[in-house]
Amino acid sequence: MDEEADRDPESPGEIAERRAFVGELDSKFRERRRELEEKAAADPWDYLPETHDDLYNEADYEIPPLWERLDSNAELVHQRMEGDGINNPLAATIGRTRLFPHYWSPGDNGDLTQKLDGNDATRVYLYLDLSPIAEYRISDRLKTGSIQSDLDIDDTVSQSTLNRMPGRMDSGQRTYYASETETLVRQWQGTKFEDWVREPTPETISPDGEGVPPVQNITRELRSETFKYIRLKRDDSIEVTKDAALRVLVAAANGNDFANDAADNLDLKSWYDGDDIMTGQTLNIHIKKSSREQITRMFLEANEPLFEIADENAYFPEKAEVAIDITDWPYFGDPDSDEYIQGTKAGRNFSNAWKYITLSLVGTDTPLILFVLPVKDRSYAPQYIRRMLRVASQYVNLHRVYLDAGTEFYNSDTISTVNEFGLELVMQGRKSGKDIKHLFNGMARIDLDSSHYPYGVGDLDEDNYYAVGIKSEKKSRLRKSDPDEPEDDYTYFYTNVDPTETPPEKLGSDFRRRWGIETGFRKIKHDFLSKSASPESEVRTFYFNFAAHLYNIWTVANIRRAEELGSDLSKGKELTAGRVMQAIEDDPYDLDIPTEPPETGNLLADLLY
Repeated sequence: MDEEADRDPESPGEIAERRAFVGELDSKFRERRRELEEKAAADPWDYLPETHDDLYNEADYEIPPLWERLDSNAELVHQRMEGDGINNPLAATIGRTRLFPHYWSPGDNGDLTQKLDGNDATRVYLYLDLSPIAEYRISDRLKTGSIQSDLDIDDTVSQSTLNRMPGRMDSGQRTYYASETETLVRQWQGTKFEDWVREPTPETISPDGEGVPPVQNITRELRSETFKYIRLKRDDSIEVTKDAALRVLVAAANGNDFANDAADNLDLKSWYDGDDIMTGQTLNIHIKKSSREQITRMFLEANEPLFEIADENAYFPEKAEVAIDITDWPYFGDPDSDEYIQGTKAGRNFSNAWKYITLSLVGTDTPLILFVLPVKDRSYAPQYIRRMLRVASQYVNLHRVYLDAGTEFYNSDTISTVNEFGLELVMQGRKSGKDIKHLFNGMARIDLDSSHYPYGVGDLDEDNYYAVGIKSEKKSRLRKSDPDEPEDDYTYFYTNVDPTETPPEKLGSDFRRRWGIETGFRKIKHDFLSKSASPESEVRTFYFNFAAHLYNIWTVANIRRAEELGSDLSKGKELTAGRVMQAIEDDPYDLDIPTEPPETGNLLADLLY
């Protein structure tokens, strides 16, 4: 971000006034056209041919501001992200935006660099000022061909070029671009694009002049409350603080780096001095001093203060719904190096992964992750679920559990485990059974939107469970021909909820709440998880739990911020993930966190094992 730029963003009132003016021009033109058409219809012989003025709509010649062009293209980029192979949506939005006449002076900009013409220089500055990541990371990204392609620039951009770029613009030019980016960032707050860009500058968040506590104050408070429970088992000879050591993983996740590279970059911060930063290898050595079970326990303890804040601010529902999922973390090394490495669906250059089972709140504005366990064998799913539900019940009043259609879940042992706790169960079932196919065939023949019947998976008592079929209007509407099989147009749910009391359509819409957890997984892997090549499950378990913990810190930071502002999180988050991570990485204040706190009580250990 260009922090020295003067900014004069377009206010909501100015935006409304400008749009009203353009709308009035267009309205006058259309009214004039209607009058001409009426005259021609009434007396064609007396109607004069159309003149240039009759065809001239002044509204078409009002040039939209740069931020509006970027805003319009963002929607197109969002729609095409998967199909068009877009790597960076912000860069793609800038790259696809027609800059004329909003571009830097034409020519080769020799006073800046011989590599950038006017359009390229403008695109690079816009990316620099809009991006939520640190400037030195922007330079690294601009060296990659995929980002250059998205941004539509023809060459690399060095760190020194980025550093001097704002200073080579005249003040009016600099204020103009900075004001356009500031307006765009403000417009995107609370929308699906807010994570693409940095936070607004503080004065735009608080136009009443009251001021906003820095995001660093909130994250600093949450770190001091939670990091103390994270044990690295260091002796007195280690001078690096725990806060600095853990910030290596924060910086690694924030820059999508390995811990060693992140440590090198942190060493460039002015408030660190040489030995203040721990290398990635040393950090892993300390992590490996704890077992997987100890790591699981310490993060339960670290998350507890966050859960208390959510509970104090009434973010835990009276009847909690949770989703249990297993997610993969791809592994590219020797699959025999650790017993926790398992085969998985083949992806780009990998066919093995570490697997983690998580229990998360759903159907709330704060989908916290309550529990993470490493998965050694998917057949152990019932034991994992039993442990997770036991622990989760200490924090929330459990009411319903959602499961997906994985084979580790769709079996009598797993389903019976949920039933042991007296909870409602809704899960997406597998359509391979002949009884389920018979259900769908019958529904298709008489074109039913939904149906159900008692059904026992495996040795389950069919009097207590139901197979529920729901027609997917979306699938059938998009289909251009008849389906190959009737079940292709139907969704199957398995549940212990009586469909005569809760309609199948309601069960289907309720189940969709768990799909937000898939977004949460992507967020964890994209924003909070450090890269790692470690073949050791202790290190991987620590890294993944730490990523989930940072996700929870982000969620609770938004609770804190919403309470300060008196805002409603259902209308959008106050702080983006990138902003929270950058605030932690760039906090010049090194927290005095106890090296190793005393062990807590045995309650959690008794529940876990």
